[in-house]
Amino acid sequence: MSEEKRTRVAVLGTLAEFHREPIPYDISALLDLVEGISPDLLCLDMTQEQWQKRSFGDLPPEYQEALLPLAHQTDIVVVPIGGGHPLDKPEAGGWRGRAIEWLRDWIGSLQRAAPGPDAINQGWRHHSANLLYTTTRRLAGSNTERVAQMHTDYLTEEVLKVARRDPDARVLVVVNVQYCHVIRERLRAYDEVEVTDYTTL
Repeated sequence: MSEEKRTRVAVLGTLAEFHREPIPYDISALLDLVEGISPDLLCLDMTQEQWQKRSFGDLPPEYQEALLPLAHQTDIVVVPIGGGHPLDKPEAGGWRGRAIEWLRDWIGSLQRAAPGPDAINQGWRHHSANLLYTTTRRLAGSNTERVAQMHTDYLTEEVLKVARRDPDARVLVVVNVQYCHVIRERLRAYDEVEVTDYTTL
């Protein structure tokens, strides 16, 4: 497939409830970032049913308070790519549960101290958080890790469908930061997709 026909896709990680806190990468910063990118298509981790029924109450704050209102006010087209129900936070009893809480506090400290979206989406802070997220899922049990893998597989396949359907579009995928690196790497295996940084989309 020629270079001209490859669909440009960028994957941007978000911080869910942390965006409401007084951090550099807050709701306002995310809104300004996506508005500046102004993608043709905005892929969000929500179901078709949620989109069709405008049932946004269970969605993370960055969707409810920033991205969906932005799309409503602009020409950005929202594409729901989620399947099933949102993933639950990893939980366990006993020492595993205590370890999960400790690791989540550590993740929170990393995210709150990040100077901006670049530090969240790449570099040592990003890789450290990925390791901590993975460890919490493993502490919660093999089923939690399996469900997370199924979720990222599904999101990746849905993004591929979008890329193949609209090869000339600039596609921005906005998902929880713990999934973004997995989706990026899986998309790179497909010739029809050009995975690019969100700053150059």
